[in-house]
Amino acid sequence: MRETALSVPVKAWAVACAILGVSLTANTLLTCLLALLAFCQLVFERRWRLCLTFGAFYLLLALLLYLIRFHGLHMVIFSEFYVLMFYNLMPVFLAAWNLITTPPGQLSATLSKAHTPTPVILGLLVVFRFFPTMKAELRGIRQSMKNRRLTEPVQILRHPAVTCEYVLVPLLLRCLQIADQLSVSAIARGAQAPGVRGSYYARRLQPADFLWLGIWAIGTILFFIIGGIK
Repeated sequence: MRETALSVPVKAWAVACAILGVSLTANTLLTCLLALLAFCQLVFERRWRLCLTFGAFYLLLALLLYLIRFHGLHMVIFSEFYVLMFYNLMPVFLAAWNLITTPPGQLSATLSKAHTPTPVILGLLVVFRFFPTMKAELRGIRQSMKNRRLTEPVQILRHPAVTCEYVLVPLLLRCLQIADQLSVSAIARGAQAPGVRGSYYARRLQPADFLWLGIWAIGTILFFIIGGIK
């Protein structure tokens, strides 16, 4: 099913509301209300995979918190503090990841419309696309190693240093190639050209965008009323 993407200002507004709510709330356990709002936005945009992935992780954190608080669960490796921290920051993670994974063309179009300097736009695009790009490259390297039968447990245990080399060397080479490609692409698209530049991805705010701007504003205010402010 095709995604119904909201505009970049709406996603940025969602991140700001999530950060504000998490930072100023007096009851950290009630951040689930903001997380629920973020999940509803993902459902509206039909980002099912992202919603299911974060939803499973969030349910695991909620279960661990329940066991820690009511059944005295004590974990040796993973501290209870980190469980509460990830649970509390989940609304920020959801909203921020939804913004980061926005297509670069939409991000640059919005930033250009806001008269953001070109070096800032290019820097933010590189930062935002770093993790998705590295994830794709690591997936390709893993598939290549799998085709050569270099991911078998026996091979990894017998030669751990060589296995790391098989991963790091192609990854570093791909990083250099991607950096060159980004430079050529930026120059070819007129990043250094003076004057106002248009964009194929430029779009106006739609009724759904105004709707979610209001939902996040009202939801954050209600969250403060219910949970209180520090």
